[in-house]
Amino acid sequence: MSFVPVAQTFVLNQSLVSVGGDLWIDDVNGQRVFEVDGKAIAIRRTLVLKDMQGSVLYQINQSLGHLRRTFEIKRGDQVVVTIQKSLVSFFGDNFTVTAANGDTLAIKGDWIAREFRITNGGQDVIVASRKLVSLHGGYAVQIAPSFDVPMGLAIVVALEQIELEEGHR
Repeated sequence: MSFVPVAQTFVLNQSLVSVGGDLWIDDVNGQRVFEVDGKAIAIRRTLVLKDMQGSVLYQINQSLGHLRRTFEIKRGDQVVVTIQKSLVSFFGDNFTVTAANGDTLAIKGDWIAREFRITNGGQDVIVASRKLVSLHGGYAVQIAPSFDVPMGLAIVVALEQIELEEGHR
């Protein structure tokens, strides 16, 4: 698997969204750079991605008004990304990731093994791999410089939440 050149790299613990408390996303030097705050709101769980100053960057939650498992990523009250899981898949998990601007992102690779890439128009925008870090239960996520880093991390966190809810751990 090739990696995104000049990308920013972050380390995610695979148990990132498995508990309700505050968890962290680190840079490759082990410095905390983002916080994921798990909140139970009404009958669904909301994850809030914050910067180190505590500013809310994105909210990630399951949308209950869809036939397929759907997560929305919001900035304020605006939905900026919708992630839907396919109803039927013969070759592993398949997701549709649609940005508010109409862009459709493709996920290729082995999501469950955390060796995957997300592309936009054929260009890698997110590459994830366990091979980049030696942390047990963790994996590295590289985000292209042209892609919104917090949004990219919010997408990966949403995918983690889908897998957690479906018991693929």
